[in-house]
Amino acid sequence: MRFSTVAICYSLEIRCWLFVLLADTQRRQILRYLIANADQPVPIEALMEHIYISACNVTSETMQATDRDRLLIQLHHLQLPKLADYGLIEYNTSLQLISYIEESRVEALLQSEPIAGDGNKEDNRNNQNS
Repeated sequence: MRFSTVAICYSLEIRCWLFVLLADTQRRQILRYLIANADQPVPIEALMEHIYISACNVTSETMQATDRDRLLIQLHHLQLPKLADYGLIEYNTSLQLISYIEESRVEALLQSEPIAGDGNKEDNRNNQNS
């Protein structure tokens, strides 16, 4: 009986950290981009550019330098280390390359119904103003 309780708690713990990680719109964008480009390591610059362009609906030529720097810092110091800590990515800080580590549970959750805030510019603006 004790074994099944431990197994249930472990299963719930795994689901909890997955939902916590995927609750953040930017982390979902990061993971989706890395999954789509899983055949080779992704430079942080390419990831940053993808996220910025998706969120702001601009081209790479019109990116503001301060926004670009702010996003790079956020990726480097917050989002990528968090995903690496949970074993979903490998982040080579010296080469500035990110590799996705296959995780079927994450992929299944990301492929399920859209999560509030994904791709919805109105939701993204509301989240930034909060």
